[in-house]
Amino acid sequence: MDFGLTDEQEMLRATARQFVADVCPPERAKEWDEQSHVPPELFKGMADMGWFSLPFSEEEGGDGGGPLELILIAEELGRASFDVAMCYIGVLIPGITVFRWGSEEQRAFIRDRVMTGRHRLAVGLSEPDTGSDAAALRTQAVDRGDHFLVNGQKAWCTGGGLPDTTIATYVRTGPREPKHGGISLLLVDPDSEGVEVRRTPTLARHILGTNEVFLKDVVVPRKNLVGPKDEGWKVMLSNIELEKVIITGGYLGAAQATLDEMLEYSRNRHAFGRPIGSFQSLAHAMADLQTEIDSARLLAYRAAWLLAQGKPCTREGSMAKLKGSETYVAAARLGMQVCAGHGFSTESVMSFRYRESIVATISGGTSQIQRNGIARSMGLRTY
Repeated sequence: MDFGLTDEQEMLRATARQFVADVCPPERAKEWDEQSHVPPELFKGMADMGWFSLPFSEEEGGDGGGPLELILIAEELGRASFDVAMCYIGVLIPGITVFRWGSEEQRAFIRDRVMTGRHRLAVGLSEPDTGSDAAALRTQAVDRGDHFLVNGQKAWCTGGGLPDTTIATYVRTGPREPKHGGISLLLVDPDSEGVEVRRTPTLARHILGTNEVFLKDVVVPRKNLVGPKDEGWKVMLSNIELEKVIITGGYLGAAQATLDEMLEYSRNRHAFGRPIGSFQSLAHAMADLQTEIDSARLLAYRAAWLLAQGKPCTREGSMAKLKGSETYVAAARLGMQVCAGHGFSTESVMSFRYRESIVATISGGTSQIQRNGIARSMGLRTY
């Protein structure tokens, strides 16, 4: 395995880092979060860079980028905030899924509207009583021939309340047993009659926003079915490893930026006649954290490399997601300790990192679910 990046990849990373410096530095991301503001220049800038079309082949209207290119972008965006990274990842992953499984009309929609940044996708999967056990979903879609009639409720739908957004909604179209069967993916227009989207108050992640989605007798045209009916579980899993890898990139960027911020503070803050970073107790803690971040980065890059080679990486993807999310939480906690009263002030970026990090080990698959998958790869059935 080559541990170096190509000249093109280095250029991509440098471009993404400059984008963050110009468009969404951490201080500005914090302001957006506090104002629950979605800046149009953020999505437009990503689209103008060609990042939403990057993973698609040139024949499909893209640039033929691979998992490593995507993780590099996510990592740099994560330096602004993980929510900023999710503004990219949260649109990209469902876009890839719909393009892979969709009809020609749906693929044209992704190519003409989503790749260009004119439209967004959100995912409606979780429900009030189905989080980690996603296959237990109850939202029902009754087949009426030329349309489906949908009733149910979705929870934790990130970005589902933004304008110009379609919700890729997983519904039950078949029997509840076996529970992984009878699931389908529908594209739901939140402006349709019978759809109500309510913002969920959360500790952080206010740029995209988290929502409940209520569906009552919603008519969804049959042409909005993505992939085969009743095989939505297979559709959902088709990009799960890629999603874990790119999300981990966001965690890595946020964790590294958190460490960089506490390092800067530790060099400038003096106590007992010297910079606090020169005290061994803090220096060792920050050295350990850099080792943890680099370890997570290697796990993520390994999983990205396996994906690029067309090799399975279920175990490696879970390891990367587990390590990356746990490391971001650890970084934010240490950052609060190093920055002390300064970090405790809500005026500080560190306080923003701390709020935002908490959900890292929950969203996108909890740490416990990742450990279940890793244990299963070792021959240990945990449930």
